[in-house]
Amino acid sequence: MINAKYVVITVIGEHADELVNAIFERKIRDIENIGITFWLLKSRNAKPIMVQKLCKVVKSINEDVFVIFIKPATSGGATPTETAERATSYSTDNTSWINFPEGISLVTGKIDRGAFALAFSQIRLIKDSIDLRFYANFFDQDQPLKIIQGASTICALEKVMINHPNAMKSYNREVVAIGKLCEPYCVYLR
Repeated sequence: MINAKYVVITVIGEHADELVNAIFERKIRDIENIGITFWLLKSRNAKPIMVQKLCKVVKSINEDVFVIFIKPATSGGATPTETAERATSYSTDNTSWINFPEGISLVTGKIDRGAFALAFSQIRLIKDSIDLRFYANFFDQDQPLKIIQGASTICALEKVMINHPNAMKSYNREVVAIGKLCEPYCVYLR
C-alpha cells in the first residue's frame, strides 16, 4: 500500500450505470493524456476547503496526499449514483471558475452545491486491505473515522484508535486503488 501519515479515504461504488473499473480506466487515461483528472464526490467530510487545508499541512512537510479508494462494508453499501449531469467548470474558492481542460473525460453526477471533485495526478489500481481503526479524523484527531452515507469521503491521519469506544465496527476494508492528489486538490463544481 502506501506509507503516508495523512490520507483521504473514500468509499466507491457504481456511478450512473458505469461500473467502477470503467470509471478508473477512464480517469487513468485522462492522467496519461493530459496529466490530471477530476473525481466527483459528495461528502460533508471532504469539502474543498477541508481537503485543501489537509493538503497545505502535508505540503508544508514536503509530503504528498494520497486517496485510498475502498469498497463499502457490505455489498450494496454504496448507493449507486443515478444522475449523470455534466460539470463544465470548477473553482477552488466557489467564486472564480475555470473550464475543465480540453481532452478530459466527463465529470458527472448530481451537480449541485454539494458536488465537489478531487484532482489527481496519479491513480493506480491495487488489491490490498486496510484496517480503518488505525486512522482518526484529521479535523477531530481524538475521534476515529466514521464513514456513513453522505460522509463517505473523509480526511484522515494515521492514529491507533482500536480501543476507542466509538471505533468502527466494520473496519477491515478492501482497497481497490490509490491516487495522488495534485493542485488544486479539491474543487467546487458547476
